[in-house]
Amino acid sequence: MKNITVLKGGWSSEREVSLKSGENVAQILKKLNYNVTEIDIIKDLNFITKSLYASKPDFIFNMLHGTGGEDGVIQGILDVFGVPYNTSNTLSSAICFDKAISKELVKSLGVNVIKSIIINSDDLRSLNNEIIFQYPFVIKASQEGSSVGIYIIKNEKELKELQNKEWKHGKRILVEEYIKGREFTVLVINGKSIGAVEILPQNDFYDYASKYNIGGSKHIADYQLDSNLEQVMLEYAELSYIACANKGMIRVDFIVTDSEVFYLETNTQPGMTSVSLVPDIAKANGISQEVLLDMLINNNYK
Repeated sequence: MKNITVLKGGWSSEREVSLKSGENVAQILKKLNYNVTEIDIIKDLNFITKSLYASKPDFIFNMLHGTGGEDGVIQGILDVFGVPYNTSNTLSSAICFDKAISKELVKSLGVNVIKSIIINSDDLRSLNNEIIFQYPFVIKASQEGSSVGIYIIKNEKELKELQNKEWKHGKRILVEEYIKGREFTVLVINGKSIGAVEILPQNDFYDYASKYNIGGSKHIADYQLDSNLEQVMLEYAELSYIACANKGMIRVDFIVTDSEVFYLETNTQPGMTSVSLVPDIAKANGISQEVLLDMLINNNYK
């Protein structure tokens, strides 16, 4: 029996989501008769390394989300540890965690991206819509996950309200043109687009509440979309995988209008909770969670 260690928790704003993802993955792996050890990760290198050595893993499932978990930090430790794991490596993880950098890379392979600029958080207070985009526009943290630090700014009043708050989401801010369209996400495994779902959030966009609250959004697997646009979206997802040198499983998010597909971001460690997107996409394409996890393990062992 292979020993598998599941990493969960961590110290980011997505800790609670990670705990749920890790617990779900651990339960599935136990059903598959793997010997599973769960580690609730804390920000302590001595604790992390001692726990990893004590678990004697043949394979590691990294279900950490957010800062420290999917930005290349834990991947660097795992690369030194030398045991195969389920996600992209240190460099790819860091690239995809920074939305601005990943946008430039996928754009270089012909993927359509939304017009944007990068500003420093110190410059947020002086931001004026006249020198960027007309209302509405989007302000988002360049290095956050789970839609943390994303704001759709509809007017001057909302911009002033945000400027008067303390910005707690890192130094780099991405300011994007607002594109009104349908939200989709594509599951890619080992470079191949498996399928997609359309996301119908309860709020203005697929924010934290829409992602993790029961009933916060609907995941539509039998969506109706122009076949040409769908093909472009699936191809863009695969190009994104190549551009960012990903490995294993990723989820790529898009906005689709009546005539165009726009890349939003790549998630290198998608959630695996009861309300997560990946299990729904896999199920709609005939892949159970058990098969999905076993597929990831075996592909990484090759």
